[in-house]
Amino acid sequence: MSFHTPHRYVRVVFEAAALIARNLRRARGFTTVPLRHHDGYRLCAMRPPHLAGALSLYAELHEGRTLDLPRRWLYRLAGNRLGVVALDVKGRVVGAAFYGFSRRDLHEGRVHSSFSGVHPAHRGRGLATELRRTAILHFRANGVRGYSSRISADNVASLKPSLRLGFRIVDRYQDPVSGELRYYLVCDFDDDYQDDATQEPTPEPEPQPPTTETERKAVP
Repeated sequence: MSFHTPHRYVRVVFEAAALIARNLRRARGFTTVPLRHHDGYRLCAMRPPHLAGALSLYAELHEGRTLDLPRRWLYRLAGNRLGVVALDVKGRVVGAAFYGFSRRDLHEGRVHSSFSGVHPAHRGRGLATELRRTAILHFRANGVRGYSSRISADNVASLKPSLRLGFRIVDRYQDPVSGELRYYLVCDFDDDYQDDATQEPTPEPEPQPPTTETERKAVP
């Protein structure tokens, strides 16, 4: 074993713990992502029962690559405040979006998109836009200044709806691993947001899970 291996392991564990702690601390006090509807779909908080479907979708859209372990734990602990899912009429996860706070985001007062995707069979119905819209409404209501994202230049399916919502490209860079051109985009809710959804009625609250043994037995 290399002399540097234990030090590398400790560093990885420390960074993972810092990521989780940073996000839990920032999201403390956030309300749950509200329930919204679009074209027969439900857009809502990513609760624990939705996590497996969201992670499966992530892997499917990343050629089998899974979300890293620290973020899997983060969304298990705070997915209802940092994640959005789109559910079809059967309650299956057909779209998902993960959000979090990097050190840059904390400094600039924004939240960052780790992933946003829609199952190919459900694309072309506005779900990509609605996932972002739901997140923007949620984070704005919880005092976040704006939203940031990193999108590959050739990922038109993500880039176009982001630009329509008012995102602006502030950085262009070459990904050190893939070599592809990527954009770093931001959208400040008060200055950039190009949508009238902020004027819509207050979203209906999502039904809460039963909390007592009697209530659980009453659920079919």
